[in-house]
Formats: sequence, C-alpha cells, structure tokens
Amino acid sequence: MRKHDFQGPAWDVFVGMMQQESRGVVETWIKDGRMLSKAKRMGRAVTALSLALRELLRHDEIARYDLAQDALLAGARVLRKVLKDSRWDPQQSSLKTTFINLVILQFSTVTKTWAVSQEYRQHEEAGEDVPDPPALWVADQFTATENWVDLDARFSEEGETVRAMIRLRGMGLAPKDIATELGLSYRSAEGIWRRFTTKARDQGSDGRPA
Repeated sequence: MRKHDFQGPAWDVFVGMMQQESRGVVETWIKDGRMLSKAKRMGRAVTALSLALRELLRHDEIARYDLAQDALLAGARVLRKVLKDSRWDPQQSSLKTTFINLVILQFSTVTKTWAVSQEYRQHEEAGEDVPDPPALWVADQFTATENWVDLDARFSEEGETVRAMIRLRGMGLAPKDIATELGLSYRSAEGIWRRFTTKARDQGSDGRPA
C-alpha cells in the first residue's frame, strides 16, 4: 500500500475492512454514551450533542449508523496520513486500536456537522424558520475546509451542483444558505447531498468529511 501512496483499490479494501470491523464497537459506544466519555478523556470533549440528540442516538438505529459512518470515514482519512508519515508504531498498538483511537479523536468535529444537519432537518420537517447554525471553533473550521478541499479534488467528475455544494460547505455556509445560493429548495438540496454522500460512502474511505 505504501508503494501506491496508501490509495487505490488495495487501500480501499483494507480501510473498508477496518471500518467494517470497527463499526459495531463505534455504534455501541455512541449508543451507550461511552464515545463521549472516551473523547473527553482524550481532550476532545463533545459539545454539539444536545440531550435530545443523545436520546435520538440511543433509540434511532439509522441516526446512529450515519454518525458512526461519518466518524469512521474521518478516522480513515487521518489513518492514511498517519501511515504515510510512518507515525504508526506497531510496538505501541495494533492497527485496529490505532484506527479506533483516531475515530474517537475525530468524533467531536464530526458531531458538529452531524448535529447541524439534524437541527435543520427537524425544522424543515416542522415547517419552522431554520435558525442560524452555531459557530464552529476556528481550528475546526480550518480542519473542515481542508477536508472539503480534499473531497472536492477526489470527486472532480461530479456535476457542478455537487462540486459547488462541496466548496460552499468548505467555506462554512449552512445547508439552508447553500440551497439559497444555488437557487434550490432546501429539501431538493438535501436530497442531492444525501445521494452524493451515499455514493461517496460506497466508493471508499474518502467519502464524507468531518
């Protein structure tokens, strides 16, 4: 995999197996709250999950899967960087343990994006005015923008609408503002984005960013 710069078919198969083997643990930890405790112990406390969203994650299997998948994808991107930079020490931990620890470290940032998407969806379904999204920390904005740029390059063959959405999200625009900017209804824009993220997840480790 190093010969191919940790990308391509071999990498996708490898990281897909890592995600599949780790998904059950990650979902369980999200469901029972251990993920929040573990993230806090690593200095990355989760602040974006309200009591209502925590309750949703305890009882909604689809919501739990979506958040776990986002965290696994974020962890996979960081794992690639760790391996490329030769920063993994097999004497210290196994690859699976290293991967799960990276997922935990990314979880706080991932939940910010996920929580905002849930907030907008709930208000849209209720027919209420959508509130302004909460501000993200500057460090998280920088990380998110860097990831969106990577994603934009990876999916350069996508239609202009999807690529515009990637760029606008990288600039920090909220979903409702992106829909307005592109002249779409919020529901239509959300449908386009959901289809894209589903496709991205099916293609490998660099689908939806944190």
